[in-house]
Amino acid sequence: MPGLEYRELPVTIDEHAERLRLARADPQHLRFRVVYQPAQPSRVSAWLEKEEAVLAVNGGYFDPDNRALGLIIHEGIVSGHPYQGFGGMFAIRGDGERVRVRWNVAEPYMPGEPLSSALQNFPMLVLPGGAPNMNIDDNGQLAPRTAVGQDRYGRLVFIVSPGSVFTLTRLGQWLAASDLDLEAALNLDGGSSSGLMVREGAVLRGIDSWVEVPDAIVVETR
Repeated sequence: MPGLEYRELPVTIDEHAERLRLARADPQHLRFRVVYQPAQPSRVSAWLEKEEAVLAVNGGYFDPDNRALGLIIHEGIVSGHPYQGFGGMFAIRGDGERVRVRWNVAEPYMPGEPLSSALQNFPMLVLPGGAPNMNIDDNGQLAPRTAVGQDRYGRLVFIVSPGSVFTLTRLGQWLAASDLDLEAALNLDGGSSSGLMVREGAVLRGIDSWVEVPDAIVVETR
């Protein structure tokens, strides 16, 4: 499909074998949205189907009542509480084609910004300019991970590591050193929430989340 590429990448991280799922989506060809339904959470595969999307990936952290912990904007409606001085934001202006991964420290959310969709999460894994974030409050835990990055051409890169092989710091280091040419990258919810599904015609690729999630990023054709 024009503007959408899917890749499965075998890697070895500190002697642990893993198979990453990656998708790269070009805003010049595709439209992006954040979807949020705390009363009706869904697995990532279900978000893909009910939104009639070509890509769906799990979103940010949420509480036991399925409410987003950070700022979330769905169809222009603002919910949650903006993170101040930490974390980052996946931000969409206009009709879903102007998309950025932002660092809240350098570019905090301003109330009244004309954003059609957005979600915040933490930590930033790769800081603007492409350097790994070496100041992550990392407890050393290995877990499934999900991240969204933006490369130097403005394309969005979604990454899921379904196995427990990365700490947050190690994932940021790997992303910054990879051939993805990332300008910035933001951690999304991990663990049992991690999921990335891509539709290629009648074929579904990727890996589903283990649990239902209240928010997701979806990508669709224009």
